Amino acid sequence: MWIQKLNIKNVRSIQDESLDFCPGFNIIIGDNASGKTSLLESLSLLSSGRSFRSSHISEVIKYQQPSALVNATLNNNNSSIKMGIDKSQSKTSIRINQKDIFSQAELSSHLPITIIHPNSLELITGAPSLRRAYIDWLAFYIFPDFYSKWKTYQHVLKQRNICLKSPKHFYALDKWTSELVINQPEIIKYRHQTVELIKPILQKITSVLLPELDINIELYSGFPNDIQTDSKSLLDFYKSKSDIDIKFKRTVTGAHKADLKINLGDTSASQSASRGQLKLIAISLLLARSEIILETKSSKGILLIDDLSSELDVINQNKLLKFISDLKLQSIITTTKPLTYDLDQAKMFHVKHGSFSEYQG
Repeated sequence: MWIQKLNIKNVRSIQDESLDFCPGFNIIIGDNASGKTSLLESLSLLSSGRSFRSSHISEVIKYQQPSALVNATLNNNNSSIKMGIDKSQSKTSIRINQKDIFSQAELSSHLPITIIHPNSLELITGAPSLRRAYIDWLAFYIFPDFYSKWKTYQHVLKQRNICLKSPKHFYALDKWTSELVINQPEIIKYRHQTVELIKPILQKITSVLLPELDINIELYSGFPNDIQTDSKSLLDFYKSKSDIDIKFKRTVTGAHKADLKINLGDTSASQSASRGQLKLIAISLLLARSEIILETKSSKGILLIDDLSSELDVINQNKLLKFISDLKLQSIITTTKPLTYDLDQAKMFHVKHGSFSEYQG
């Protein structure tokens, strides 16, 4: 699958632009603050309903405009899919092939996008929630029922935490505890399977980008290692730890506390890797995610890279571009200057003040 045509209206500095992409490399060249990242942000909106730069849609919508509108024509094995999102501060409208869609998850399922950007190293250094989201994004695409189980678990967790906050709700604690353990075994199993899929692909990528490092990853389930994760064992565990949850007024342990442990040898990568190494480890993890989509789904994902020339030196840029070229993924890459790597299939665009044109060199 690849994006054939993209239309953007009222996203930051972009007023009304249309771009025709190729299925290989699409290079967006322009100065800082010219609108390069806004194009990638538009694709993030189309894929996930959210910006990767801001949690406030008001910052994404062009000043004094009512909404941001992004639509695209996708080529999926020579069949065409039309999809679009119109997002204001109060309403989100989604359409796929002229039909109204009321689930963001359905929109996301059609357009698996991986974004590599200057803050991607937070995948290593940031909060566990970022690494859970990384695993869950993949599990969502690989396992059809993961999202429904995860969503139900989040609802039950919220209800149980309400019970824990006030003694007047303790009467319902047993009920919500029993429901809390229903979906956790499957969620944990899917996450373990996802991490096992990542491991060999990550090793292959880091052997190219970081051959000097011994990188390994392991899933922390959210429970102590000696606890079995079947429903009965989890229920017994929660009952034995109820005093702790009551004391802290929240569910202290569970799948919502899972983490992906990323190590160099026996040491946490966040503590022992240099900033340059952290960037390449994060890029490797995100590339692994794209390659897994390629191997497990009938359609390919799409790779976005923001500000490549400032993130990596020329040697590592060329290593990365060679690897992407071998994957044969559609890639949309922003940069402040032309790339030195000889791209086989590429289209180049220049952007200035939010206006795009094909780049003539």
